[in-house]
Amino acid sequence: MSRQRWLPLLLALALLLPACGGRKPETTEGPVLWFCAGSGENHGPALASQPYQGELTPEDLLTALLAGPDQEGLTSPFPRSVTLQRWTWDEERPGVLLVDLSEQYGALADVSLSLADYSIVLTLSQVEGVEGVEITAGGRQVTYRSHQLLSPREAVLWDELADVNP
Repeated sequence: MSRQRWLPLLLALALLLPACGGRKPETTEGPVLWFCAGSGENHGPALASQPYQGELTPEDLLTALLAGPDQEGLTSPFPRSVTLQRWTWDEERPGVLLVDLSEQYGALADVSLSLADYSIVLTLSQVEGVEGVEITAGGRQVTYRSHQLLSPREAVLWDELADVNP
């Protein structure tokens, strides 16, 4: 099976990883940044949030996100050298934010790419008017994705069926 045929399956599996935790994420007041949770040794959510204090602009959120977490137990899904090149609203599609990161982002693939993508999408979805995000690397689309327009509604953050009161 070709690599492109496996991508939708891997993306679906990456989005289902958080369902292993069985607990609804804790709700926090105010904006948050989304990062990778834990070291992968335990079953549980793949993404978790960290409180954010700052302006709710795409540039400020992306700068804070790329700087990495300062909360214990969270890790950055981005290669160290990734930087924000530019962001803009898509003039032809209201609600779509276009984000261009440095070329290093294009080296991500499979689950690593999905986790990085949805860290960005979930973080930026807190900006008023953001309904979807397209992420490019060095001005080019990342071809390992099954689709380019990413929505926060696609991310499964917990399995409601497994949400059991202790």
